[in-house]
Amino acid sequence: MGKILIFQNRINIMEKKITRGISKQFADAFKECCFHQLYLDNKNELFIGVRNNYLNLYYNCDSIAKITYTKGTINCEINKYYLKGVKDVSIEKKGKLKVTPEYIVNNYDIIKSNSNERTNDEKKAQSKLVLLNNANEESKWFCIDIEYIKQFKNAIQKKAAVLNGRFDIIALSKEKPHRVALIELKYGKGAMGGKSGIYKHVGEFVKFKEKGFFDSHLKNEIIEIIKSQLDLGIQVPFQMPTEFDSSSPEFYFITLNNNPEKVNGSTPKQTMAAYLFNEKRWGCKLLSSKQHVESKFGDITKKGNGFYATFLFSKATLDTLNINDIIEGCYDEKIIPE
Repeated sequence: MGKILIFQNRINIMEKKITRGISKQFADAFKECCFHQLYLDNKNELFIGVRNNYLNLYYNCDSIAKITYTKGTINCEINKYYLKGVKDVSIEKKGKLKVTPEYIVNNYDIIKSNSNERTNDEKKAQSKLVLLNNANEESKWFCIDIEYIKQFKNAIQKKAAVLNGRFDIIALSKEKPHRVALIELKYGKGAMGGKSGIYKHVGEFVKFKEKGFFDSHLKNEIIEIIKSQLDLGIQVPFQMPTEFDSSSPEFYFITLNNNPEKVNGSTPKQTMAAYLFNEKRWGCKLLSSKQHVESKFGDITKKGNGFYATFLFSKATLDTLNINDIIEGCYDEKIIPE
């Protein structure tokens, strides 16, 4: 009995740890650090992701630095890959390197160049879409996070979890009561199938909803993210949210570069339909021989279904992308649940 009580006490202590957000002391130290000026000078290409007592610095939706705070000091960790070409760094052995903030700032152009070489067009388009939206004061939404992974209060909870997926974007409506949008971005035909295809992401969305993670986790995480962003001096267009529109977020699939790869070829929308439905819809030419979303999760374009999503399609490519409202923007087509 005594062992059970001790075990439970350990769990209770672990649950008091920060599960999303940073301390005020961390934020103040960041604003005094050279990282803050780097961010201010490059807000058109950088995004600060608030994590579990640390920050990720994103370029191309690619984490180019993990930033922590220990004993009054800002510390950094970077993958050696991004330092390829820096004279005093050997990248023969893969791994991460602990460096100073000044080191990141001084080698920023090299880091960017390596990220540009490594990152695919989908992640670059994701970054551009988020930054265009957040720079637009007239947008009805603000993107508060990218590359989201649900935080857990302790290792036991994480091990027992059904879901450990990553969501591309979390957006919050500027008007109260706040609507929350969980967004998956697809770019081109090749993004629809495979291990990271539409079937996988629908499954993760469904589990997130069924497990009630919005009420039990995400609402509080959103509050902590915004609190940290305000402390960091990020220009968030609202104060602390106190009203949420419902007990569930809204789910979106955004497809960019909705163009056929060859003349008379299928568009990404048509290819997506092959994985979504058990019959030919949306101009689909051939049903996929792989798993179908509808077979397991039903028709997710119908509000009467247990899970449903909105689909947004744009022919814009990375070079021509100018959508500056991530949900309400000028898409070529919107399929809203009926």
